Amino acid sequence: MKKLLILSSIILFAACKSQQGSMKSPTQKNEAFAYELVVQSTLHDIEKNAFEPGLYKFSDKANWDKFLQKMQLANEENAKFKLDKIDFEKEMIVAIFDKILSHGGVKFYIDRVENTPDAIKFITAHQSPQGQMSIQVMNQPYIIVKIKKTNKRLVLVNK
Repeated sequence: MKKLLILSSIILFAACKSQQGSMKSPTQKNEAFAYELVVQSTLHDIEKNAFEPGLYKFSDKANWDKFLQKMQLANEENAKFKLDKIDFEKEMIVAIFDKILSHGGVKFYIDRVENTPDAIKFITAHQSPQGQMSIQVMNQPYIIVKIKKTNKRLVLVNK
């Protein structure tokens, strides 16, 4: 009889617990967002040709071409791009520039991209070299990705 009472209590407790979980208030859903990596690299010797840290979006060929010209001046970076033809009717380019660093070896990367109802959030992070000496050099890490064209706000979040 005692075992039956304990078993009934456990089942009742579990049922109440599962009911509580289903009564949670709705939360804003963050879905993963697909992107294609074009290049993840670093500009060197950038005293004259640095970019303001932040997120840049290119949804037309004219602005993209202007950007490519500036990248070419910086370090002939365009040779590193893994990019086929861009269909600006369906796609856009997002470039993310980190702050200027005085030492090398830091990996700047996209941790994840979240698709919220009102924005696409690019969450970036850094990984410092572990147990290695880093060289003293002015540099600016950057990432360029291709995404489907969107009218949502593009937001940069640094972790």
